[in-house]
Amino acid sequence: MHEDELKILKMIESGTITAEEGMKLLEAIGSTEKKKATSSSKREAKNVRVVVESDHKSTPVDIKLPLGIFKAGVKIGEKFSPEFQGAMAGIDYESVLNAINEGATGEVVSVTTDDGHLVKIYIE
Repeated sequence: MHEDELKILKMIESGTITAEEGMKLLEAIGSTEKKKATSSSKREAKNVRVVVESDHKSTPVDIKLPLGIFKAGVKIGEKFSPEFQGAMAGIDYESVLNAINEGATGEVVSVTTDDGHLVKIYIE
């Protein structure tokens, strides 16, 4: 039992607060502890990793970018690069950005492009 919980129980025992007030305080402490545990167990993503593999004998692409640069690059690429739009037509970058904003981690996209490249995007 935590120190705060013991203090509340002693306050109830001494008559400083009612049992009902003590129960509300204990519930408040419990919900605060639960929020702390949830937020500490959730690892915050910091990077996006893009891996492009092909059947060709070329070296695969494996790029790790900070989230901010990835987000900016996607928006710029969508607006100004026809090659980016064509090559990555099968990838819904909006859903990738939403996954990042929601705190997802791991592989979020796996797409084979028209020219046979396998593109995988991971949030790490």
